[in-house]
Amino acid sequence: MNTKGISLAVCIFVAACSAGTDDGLTGAEPKAYTEMSFEERALFMNDVVLPEMRKTFSAFDPKYANMSCDTCHSEGVRTGKYAMPSNGMVRLPPTEEEFYEYLKDPEHARWAQFMMDKVWPEMAGLLKVKMFDPATHADGFSCHNCHKGEGEP
Repeated sequence: MNTKGISLAVCIFVAACSAGTDDGLTGAEPKAYTEMSFEERALFMNDVVLPEMRKTFSAFDPKYANMSCDTCHSEGVRTGKYAMPSNGMVRLPPTEEEFYEYLKDPEHARWAQFMMDKVWPEMAGLLKVKMFDPATHADGFSCHNCHKGEGEP
């Protein structure tokens, strides 16, 4: 099974934020992230997503108190492209079986639970996109919107 076809069981354990009500740009009805221009996305990420994710991550682990664009986008900050998924993020095991093996490490399990409970729904809410659910919208926001799988370029 390739990482694009990874099952709900895997994505339930990992990924990304709570619905925001103001896009921070105009005070008008917020746009979905997918409908924003590059410039609007840059402002939204800096003014809304980064501060929210900094709060969420630093509450879980204080080392994220200084979270920056580089934390998630790594080389994208230097190139100005900011594409996701990013090479700078932890890579996920390529199969469901390997993911369950990965979760046997208590630290991996702790992070996976945090991602499932906090980051995944909060990011989907901020971006105003549906969360991955193979029964209803299999193309929704999932782990692999941010994280590459092991072995992916």
